[in-house]
Amino acid sequence: MRLPKLRELKEAVIAVFSPRFTTRFPAEPCVVPDNFRGKPEFDLDSCIGCGACVNVCPTEALTMVDDLQADPPVRKITLRCDTCIFCGHCEENCTTEDGIKLSTTWDLATLDKDSLSETHEFELQLCEKCGAVIGTKKHLLWLYEKLGPKAYANPSLLIAKSNELTMKPEVAAHQPSGENIEAKDFMRILCPKCKCELNIQL
Repeated sequence: MRLPKLRELKEAVIAVFSPRFTTRFPAEPCVVPDNFRGKPEFDLDSCIGCGACVNVCPTEALTMVDDLQADPPVRKITLRCDTCIFCGHCEENCTTEDGIKLSTTWDLATLDKDSLSETHEFELQLCEKCGAVIGTKKHLLWLYEKLGPKAYANPSLLIAKSNELTMKPEVAAHQPSGENIEAKDFMRILCPKCKCELNIQL
């Protein structure tokens, strides 16, 4: 029985004179590794409000609501860090690859639960024929830049690039999709359904 006791004593002595393994947080800041998965953060210069991150969020920490009653209509994307599990799916599936990133911020303890949520708004583009939601204006502009010369095959993207993205409520209210399709509608911003009907009839 002596050898085991001597081995334990040796380990105790080594532990006493060894440097500590724990940090002095919160007295001293804790430095995390570069690949640490912390709080998701939006880059509003790169985010286009497409909602891809919302679709892949397993805990619904990211939610999206289209407010068509606002003037102008907007898409609201809300991030709730209190339900986020920092899985990184939002970053991996971001359309622009830079719209949302996991930061190294991990100390989110707070007494104010509302401070753990943030909401960002993106102006929506509606179909000028039926009023259906096409997407955000930033998304259309991003598509134009991404497609390059191929964007000239889509009049909606050309109009978006020329800053002519406008919604005409009076037109959308009185001309339902599939009725009174005219050639002039070709140079309007249409949803896929209205564009398909236009191409079939003309």
